[in-house]
Amino acid sequence: MNWLEHFISPWFFLFEADKRIYWLYLLSSGLVALFISGKQLFSVKLWFNQSSLVDVCWLFINQWIFKFLVVPLLALQVSYALSINNFLNTLFGTGNYWEINQSLLVVFFTFSLFIGQDFGKFLVHFSFHKIRFLWRFHAVHHSATTMTPLTLYRIHPVEMLINSLRSLFIGAMMSGLFIYLFKNPLGISQILGVNLFVFIFNITASNLRHSPVWLGFAKCEYLFISPAQHQIHHSAATQHFDKNFGSALAIWDYSFNSLLLSEGQSVNAFGIDKKAIDRQTFKQQWWGIKS
Repeated sequence: MNWLEHFISPWFFLFEADKRIYWLYLLSSGLVALFISGKQLFSVKLWFNQSSLVDVCWLFINQWIFKFLVVPLLALQVSYALSINNFLNTLFGTGNYWEINQSLLVVFFTFSLFIGQDFGKFLVHFSFHKIRFLWRFHAVHHSATTMTPLTLYRIHPVEMLINSLRSLFIGAMMSGLFIYLFKNPLGISQILGVNLFVFIFNITASNLRHSPVWLGFAKCEYLFISPAQHQIHHSAATQHFDKNFGSALAIWDYSFNSLLLSEGQSVNAFGIDKKAIDRQTFKQQWWGIKS
């Protein structure tokens, strides 16, 4: 890959449905933002500042790491799923207990994988905040003082690798279990394809999670994490620290007593502390952030 291909490749995210900044997801979030707060999401100051520049730097650097380190790992998911199926056959005997309508199986598998991955995201995210060694890497993401949809990609390579291993582990475990339990064939497209429930999550204004546009879900926040709740999670105010770790579902935060509804709350600043505004260079963040 030459430098021009490397420069262009992140912009293909706009046309990949498994990426949060897929054009349709951005369009849906943009329309909601226009309805709620006029031109707030389209402010020049929001997109052109030191914090947003660091977001872009991380996006491009992580592209190299993702292609050469993470993609080969994720490509092993089908192989690991088959290995798990073989292990279960050895441990419990031949499976294939049930055969159901293929469409129903796909929906059941897709939903189960979504739940499993969402809980896995919560546990890993919770650990990034609670384990001091991991926090220094996750703090890179939280050091953003302005929030745009590109802030999603402001992650340290260590965090990206851990998240990828989490996705690989849960995906392989769930796929292997379904291959073992059901007679129906589970194709590669089902194992590696875009999850329907993730698509629904992404198209319902998910890009406003990393933005200044305040969108709450009222009482539905007991079930689903709203953009406003995620902005609370990024708040620089101490009373908002360690709240709303969830990705899509709020039930995990409710169970761990970390759920905070957006009603009656407001976020005046993003970041990890008062020094966050002075940590907006790529060089300062490469080795993680001690705070």
